Amino acid sequence: MTDTRVGADLAREALAKGNASRRGVMCGLAGLGAAGALAACGTAESPSDSDAESSAGATDGATSEGADSGAGTGIATTEDVPEGGGLVVDETVIVQPTADEFLAFSAVCPHMGTIVEAPDADGNIVCPNHGSTWTIDGELEQGPAEVNLSAVEITVEDGQIFLA
Repeated sequence: MTDTRVGADLAREALAKGNASRRGVMCGLAGLGAAGALAACGTAESPSDSDAESSAGATDGATSEGADSGAGTGIATTEDVPEGGGLVVDETVIVQPTADEFLAFSAVCPHMGTIVEAPDADGNIVCPNHGSTWTIDGELEQGPAEVNLSAVEITVEDGQIFLA
């Protein structure tokens, strides 16, 4: 016969019978959650060869000093990034301080790891957690963070912005 009880029911039963400690049950449940999360991460399909060829073809010739041969991952278009402002894509802040000048920085605040916000109307990049601010060029203006935002290498070609 198949047992249809869920993990939480089994945990309560084990605790009630004295077969397990609270700590042991909690660690077991945490392990089950982590296993489920890892299983979900492992189900994505790899891109087909034709997808890889088409993305490589779209970036032929894009280079950056110190970058590996071939372009990186496309993350935005130049039209997406307002002049004098920017946007946050995943863990990267992309800015356009002046016309056709694109820079990128890690969006992870060096103080506590919070993702910073896109530049405001004044061009300031602000961490919503503790209020650290940086200029549109990634230079620290106000703490509690103590360092500039880390530069991220990008390449720009044919209106596309790529991680290098």
